Amino acid sequence: MIKANDRLYADHGPGDPEAKPRPQIMVVDDDPVIGCVLAGALNRAGFEVEIFHHALHALDSLDSHKADGHKPEVAVVDWVMPDMDGLSLIDRLKARIPDLTTILITSHGEHEVVEQAHRNGRVDMVLDKPFNLSDFLNTVSSSIRNKAAAPEPAPEPASDPLPERTGSAGRPEHVRGTLAGWLVLDGREAYFEHILESLIDAVMMLDRKGRVIYYNNGAQRMFCFRDQDEVSLSLPDFCPPDNALASMFAHFFGPHPPVQEQSEGYFIKAGGTRFYTIFSASLFQAGSHGSAVLLVVKDINASHLIFEQATAETRKLEKLALTDPLTGIYNRRHFDQRLAEEFRRVERYRSPLTLVMIDFDHFKKINDRFGHLVGDQVLRQGAEVFGLALRDVDTLSRWGGEEYMVLLPETNGEMGLGVVQRLHRLICEPEQWEKLAPGLRVTVSIGMISLPWAEGRSLSLTEVLDTMDRALYRAKKNGRNRIIRYQDEQGGFDEV
Repeated sequence: MIKANDRLYADHGPGDPEAKPRPQIMVVDDDPVIGCVLAGALNRAGFEVEIFHHALHALDSLDSHKADGHKPEVAVVDWVMPDMDGLSLIDRLKARIPDLTTILITSHGEHEVVEQAHRNGRVDMVLDKPFNLSDFLNTVSSSIRNKAAAPEPAPEPASDPLPERTGSAGRPEHVRGTLAGWLVLDGREAYFEHILESLIDAVMMLDRKGRVIYYNNGAQRMFCFRDQDEVSLSLPDFCPPDNALASMFAHFFGPHPPVQEQSEGYFIKAGGTRFYTIFSASLFQAGSHGSAVLLVVKDINASHLIFEQATAETRKLEKLALTDPLTGIYNRRHFDQRLAEEFRRVERYRSPLTLVMIDFDHFKKINDRFGHLVGDQVLRQGAEVFGLALRDVDTLSRWGGEEYMVLLPETNGEMGLGVVQRLHRLICEPEQWEKLAPGLRVTVSIGMISLPWAEGRSLSLTEVLDTMDRALYRAKKNGRNRIIRYQDEQGGFDEV
């Protein structure tokens, strides 16, 4: 196992002269989602972050830390906040820490006040919303580098941009030499390894057995790998079975390996936490040791969670738009859409279809005698009874008031009649209504029609609905609590 153990911001013991503490960043934004996204990105990039949702809380925290010398190097401040605007907060922060670097995030970047504050140095940098997280991290990192830069630049090396160190065996050891055993790069191993170790994204190499043979700093931060894991890590340790990489991995070592695979999916941190990523995998020729899979992973869990929440809200709104609030079944709008779809199938393929219209008898008398709350419960319970007796492909909807509609796709007249008789029998069972209210009796009148009609007979959806409505009217006129069916072959209505 080859492991990168040189850290961008290493944690050393107390008193270590080479200690490099993680840069302190303060984020002040009243939007908790944006604040968490920024804090997560900064943490993954190696910064230590304090996040505040109120300007006054940020000032109080700064005052409490003055005694122990703890202070941020950069403050990222939102322009519009409820308790104090961003510019006023920046003025008060700089009064306490004169050399503080300030970044103002605003969706009003062209605002005259913001432009003037930037020109006269009141604000060091301005980021306009919406912005890319990579641009944001580059802005923060460049501000840290500018503050840490020496007054005079160091002289350029004469040859290799990363000077060699001599190892214990007298060989060149380019930083760590961790890639030298796998790559032959004409003495440039250190240069390329330095690039890999500076990346925020995770970079890993895996052999044909799925064993990890190298990972960079970004991978250690992202997956929370521990030093004792370095000799035993393999693909199943961080890649769950539902990730596409688990199934595609073996293909890289087959007779016709893919050039590169790109996908999205969940990986697993060392503690078991799943997080969402975009990743790419490609076959890499690792010198004399053969081939390896080069895996590059970008953590997009924060943005994915926001997307999932937005999608869930959208689905919830869509469901509300298509369902009846009283009964929870589909409303007339959705039924009209489904009926139009199935009617086109009847026209094109002459597929069988049965339509059913159900009306609760004397529903006004139920409301008058037992109250509207009982009447609402009758409608809800009726929807529940009908729903249990129907298939998943059938559509039950509230047509209006006390009328329901049922759509039975791929169902001819005889099959449809069996369904309708079952619905009528179940809804009229007296025991269920007696439990709801003593003395309550519920019956329904039903009209039904089946398609297609006779060969060569033209039909329109309006004519179909009108015919079914007349069937229901006949059921009510003939004394209610009955089923009337229209049969096109016989050219008339009959009671069943």
